[in-house]
Amino acid sequence: MYIHALSNNGTTPDGVLVRRDSWTHDGLRVLDSVLAMRPVPDVVLHARQRVEYDGDIRGWVRYSLQREPGGVDVAFERADLPPGVGNGVPSFARYLLVLELATVGAWVEYTQLDDADPTRTRQALLVRTDTQPLVLPDGVSTSAMRIDQLLDGTPANAFWCDNFGVLQADYIETFPDGSVITGISWRTTWEGIEPWLDDEVRAALNATGILA
Repeated sequence: MYIHALSNNGTTPDGVLVRRDSWTHDGLRVLDSVLAMRPVPDVVLHARQRVEYDGDIRGWVRYSLQREPGGVDVAFERADLPPGVGNGVPSFARYLLVLELATVGAWVEYTQLDDADPTRTRQALLVRTDTQPLVLPDGVSTSAMRIDQLLDGTPANAFWCDNFGVLQADYIETFPDGSVITGISWRTTWEGIEPWLDDEVRAALNATGILA
């Protein structure tokens, strides 16, 4: 399980992103990602994406997405999509491409799917830059490999990686209804993030069962 704190203001956590790896009964790998946060004071945003894939995430087999607010609840089989559409990567699964690039290569070019409508796509590029000094929100100083993402040529998310994966990220997320959230996330533990979560955010996370 991998836990990241989320913060719109860059310092105080107001949400959490939890990822889990598992396997299906027929041998496919699974990346399960759950997001629960309060992007504005009167809204709790929660989303869950489950992606099943065979070795390489570019060869995903199926994925599903649930998101509120917005009432999004969709599931797609790659084999059922029009030719060529399934060659893209669901947005939460770019995490795996970042991990890959942190150890091998200088850049990765791919197509990022609109999770609610995979026939809509954006051209994506991940570029590894160099190792940079990094001060985490808790004041700890370290260094990490920076990886930048561009979507249709425009700077989007940035990731800093160490030997254990993604340490910190600057995120810009556009959701199917057009809403956009920006902020910073950083690796933490459940003990480190749980005291910061309000009751509604905690309930949204617990309802998914991701922590079980």
